[in-house]
Amino acid sequence: RQCGDPTYYHIYRRSHHQSIMETSCKLSFHGASGNSCPHSLLCVEAPCSTTNDGKAAAPDADAVESTESNNQLVDTVIYASSGVINLATSHTTTSNNCITSVAKTLITRTLDHSSAPLPSIEGNNDAAAAAASTKRVLARGEAIEDAAASRSVTALAWFAANGTVAAIDGADAASTSPPPSSSSSSSNNHLVVLISEGNFNFTQTANQKNALQLLADLSLPYTTIDGMDPDQREKRNELFDISGIRGNYPQFFMCKGQECEFLGNYEWLESCNLDELQKSISVTESVVQEEVVADKEEQTNDGKSDSSTSFGIVSAFSDGTVTLWNWKNTDLGWVEHVLIGHDPDPAKRAKHHVDQDGLDGDNLQESIADISAVSLGSNTTLVATASSKGIILHLFNIVSQQQEDVYSRQISHHAAASVHFVETSKNECYLFAGSASPLHNKVWVYTLPHYSGKDMASSSNSSSAWVTLPVLTVCDPICQGSLLGHQDWITCFAWLDNLNVDSNGEDREEALLASSGHDAKIRLWKFATRASSSSEVVEVIDNEDLTTIEGEDEVDEAIIDDLEEEEGEARLMVYHSGSSTAVSLEALLLGHEEPVTSLTWRKRKNINEKPCLMSSSMDRTILLWMDDEDVWAPVSRVGSAGGILGGSIGASLMGFVDARFSPNCNRIVGHGYGGSIHLWTQEELAQLEAMETDEEKQEEDEEDELLNARWVADPCVTGHFRSVEDMAWDPEGEYLLTTSTDQTTRLWAEVMVGPSECRWVEVGRPQVHGYDMTSIACVGGTDATSDDGVPRHRFISGADEKVLRVFDAPVSTLRLLSSLKQTRLASYNDNNSTLNEGSASWRVERAFLPSLGLSNKATADQEQESSKFSGPTNDDEFAESLDTLERKHVDFTLPSERDLGVTTLWPETRKLFGHESELVCLDAYRAPLGSDEPSLVASSCKARNDVASAAIRLWNAKEGKCVGILKGGHRSTVSTMSFSRDGKYLASSGKDRRICIWKKVEGDSLSSDESISGYELAAAADSAHKRIVWSVHFCPSMPNIIASGSRDGFVKVWMVCETSDEGPQLKELLKFEPSTKGGKKSEPVTAVAFAEGLPDDIIQYGILGIGTESGRIEVWAVPISDDSASKEPTLLHAIAANDSHFDTVKKLSWRPMAATNNVESGAALQFTLASCSQDSGVRIYNISISI
Repeated sequence: RQCGDPTYYHIYRRSHHQSIMETSCKLSFHGASGNSCPHSLLCVEAPCSTTNDGKAAAPDADAVESTESNNQLVDTVIYASSGVINLATSHTTTSNNCITSVAKTLITRTLDHSSAPLPSIEGNNDAAAAAASTKRVLARGEAIEDAAASRSVTALAWFAANGTVAAIDGADAASTSPPPSSSSSSSNNHLVVLISEGNFNFTQTANQKNALQLLADLSLPYTTIDGMDPDQREKRNELFDISGIRGNYPQFFMCKGQECEFLGNYEWLESCNLDELQKSISVTESVVQEEVVADKEEQTNDGKSDSSTSFGIVSAFSDGTVTLWNWKNTDLGWVEHVLIGHDPDPAKRAKHHVDQDGLDGDNLQESIADISAVSLGSNTTLVATASSKGIILHLFNIVSQQQEDVYSRQISHHAAASVHFVETSKNECYLFAGSASPLHNKVWVYTLPHYSGKDMASSSNSSSAWVTLPVLTVCDPICQGSLLGHQDWITCFAWLDNLNVDSNGEDREEALLASSGHDAKIRLWKFATRASSSSEVVEVIDNEDLTTIEGEDEVDEAIIDDLEEEEGEARLMVYHSGSSTAVSLEALLLGHEEPVTSLTWRKRKNINEKPCLMSSSMDRTILLWMDDEDVWAPVSRVGSAGGILGGSIGASLMGFVDARFSPNCNRIVGHGYGGSIHLWTQEELAQLEAMETDEEKQEEDEEDELLNARWVADPCVTGHFRSVEDMAWDPEGEYLLTTSTDQTTRLWAEVMVGPSECRWVEVGRPQVHGYDMTSIACVGGTDATSDDGVPRHRFISGADEKVLRVFDAPVSTLRLLSSLKQTRLASYNDNNSTLNEGSASWRVERAFLPSLGLSNKATADQEQESSKFSGPTNDDEFAESLDTLERKHVDFTLPSERDLGVTTLWPETRKLFGHESELVCLDAYRAPLGSDEPSLVASSCKARNDVASAAIRLWNAKEGKCVGILKGGHRSTVSTMSFSRDGKYLASSGKDRRICIWKKVEGDSLSSDESISGYELAAAADSAHKRIVWSVHFCPSMPNIIASGSRDGFVKVWMVCETSDEGPQLKELLKFEPSTKGGKKSEPVTAVAFAEGLPDDIIQYGILGIGTESGRIEVWAVPISDDSASKEPTLLHAIAANDSHFDTVKKLSWRPMAATNNVESGAALQFTLASCSQDSGVRIYNISISI
């Protein structure tokens, strides 16, 4: 998925000649569905997605200036996948497919990563040393880094507040303040801040953010110069000459006209007199404010966001952590604040709270079931959490950049499954909470009065203040009572206000509250508010009563509906200051057969429009309800009521855990149990009556349109929902195959979404298995029409079983890939892009998975297969047949989630037997085109105290026969293997910490006789690392160079040296550590991979990708020549935290794109790096390196 503008890095490489390498990296794709918790889906209008360096991404870079999209609000789907918060936006492709893909990811990490000593950087030795010793712990005693991988997001909440923005959005005012005009700058002083958006030094990056935030808090206007922006490089060099300091950021200058004076660095800003600094800036505040106001008005008129609007995402975790992501501005992007963090020391767990109010710190560690938030001001947010320990309120207030206060209190000790805030118009907000008891479940109703400073003096509740702030007072929560009726856990709420005004001449306001849960029944409660007499007073219940009132006598729920339904009698009276609200049961909606997981009201265009309620359920359906002549009934249905028989694991077999309307209500977004995001778009009626001017007629047309709406399924946002263990590129880099412990193999390909923009999308699911997948290797050749060697589009996979399985692509998949390729290449004509049927006559049209089977069959009965994947998408409409699906592929329509699990399977053509235990890893050698050598596959399995099981088996990829067994090299499980590019060597390593080099025996034709191995042990390095070796990889450009990564935290580069006397020897060239350690003594290295396609003039260096146990990814330039001992490796790029994984990186793989790097010296080298992780994610990065 696209994530905006690249970040540039200056790297000074120490070699015989100093040279500068500029590296840019852009997260191109993120796919994961590792979360299926209710309350973890949002569909809102959010600020335009940005990269982690804070630069906004324009929707169409060719047509729209990036500055125009800085404050733009776009429809955004926000959902959680394990520990990642994904922000996805939609794009329409050239073939009219609506593609929704992730544009931004937010990752909560418990500790900031500290930096190890970096290679010597010219002019910045002190900064490198400081970065090595600095480790900044997030506020409020966050947990250790390891906790991030073991927790997941359980609930999300969104809030937006309009008003004058102070501290929390103070940076907006400064960042949107235009720099002094040319006329004023010639005579006025103005502050210039020299920064680096691509700074890999974490200390400097933190100082930059703190400095900009401090200037924003003080409302000091400033101008930024980005040292990594090529357009500003000349100005940067001028400032470097003035300060005499290079490579150190930030730096501050006072400029008047063309003359600039160096003030100092970040330490100067911390120690300077800020009042004097403010006086020295001659741009008056009034002028700046006028320009800001004019700019805001212009943006508002253009349909863009008001910079005074505060946006935020509140996230809850399975370990009780609560964080708040607040949108600062386009420079800072999303900034995280920690409300609840957990220190390993129990005595420090809740130490950060200003006011605990008797709160037990252990209750803060419970997994949170639901969360809700309401903004009480630009600086203050009120958050409620529900868990098995009860209901806890947190008032989060930002005092300054250095001070953030959290006030917490527990209002209930009884288990709760849901909470929901509703802000009213009278200095008060409702809090609804659903209980999670075995019997007698209730909807608890609380009110929380809050007053601004001027309103508090006249309030009668001044004595009940809970928290008093300079500009805000929040009173004690008032428990108004409970609503009985539900017979099981209450898990979701939805509020609709302004239902009716002025009934029978009485000033009366009505609203509806929808509640539901595990009893599969939806209850609608009517809240009728009227003005009360002055004699009615509000009784305030103290904190003790809040936690004990739930112990009152229960009423028999079996008869309560009969008792109060007769006359519409109010079940509860809620008293406010000057008014009272009567709550009565409006309706009981029956239609779902399984627990209801979410409720959402459709946004109405006017107050007279009939309300529409959407509900999702574990019965695999999403229903739309409307009131038709005082009877609530479902008017439309999406989903699949019958499920997907024979469908893939994790599709919608278990139903939907959440559903939302899009902001303009023309789309439905559903969160499947397996984590996938399902989307439906309302199709416009083919024929509409002539437009009427009569308002009532227009309302009737709108209602009829909704009643008769047809919802068309769009391609889903899919991904693995368990650990992704392995992946492999197609030999020509056309697609990527990934395999996971979710027992699926998935195919990802590029889809055009604009003139120059591609998105990676899951377009196939070749294998759906019954065992956890562990490994995969592409073995096909690079010539699709050649009959020699192994045909292209073939892969071998391994799982937690003893059998290797071989798969060949069906014709339907090749047709889809050909169509996608045709849309990507403008010069691709129809003759070249169509499938050569003659050369693929042996391929089947498609495959299917029989019931209770593990092997994909090559043919299937058309009617039987069609009935398996079909399911109702509306009241009486079913999914299209396979013939229609085939036509859709020709028309470039992407497969839906239902199609992926059934119609995109690849037939299994062969099984390979021989291993004695579960398979662990695979690697393939593809013989050159026209060569007599066979393509080979090496496989290993688990060795449980059995040396014989540690042997490596070699397979002929075309014939499917075992042609060799490599014994005597290892004593325990082989966890990683790598063939050299020329097939001369095979490297292996694993738990015994021994790296073995197997050399091909000259003249051996690799007979099918297992006694003839074809490879023999040529060299070995005992105890090559101190801990298990997780990854080895040969350098493509120099087939005798190999890199290894180990749990001991080191990366080593080796050379296989051929000597005539002693035979091949394994020589260690260099050894280094990753730059990011995550606060650990050593960061285990779990994946290494060399890039291919480097030009010959830099053959002495190799581009090496490194993945770590904490999920971080780095790109290094490592010397690979004979004199490497005199050179040092250079860090080219450390992927930003939000773009990295948050759990162990399982594998890295560079896309085979050597043809794109045949460029002249000085031009940029384009690389694509794919990574998979234990966090269920697959990420693809576009990396550009300029020599």
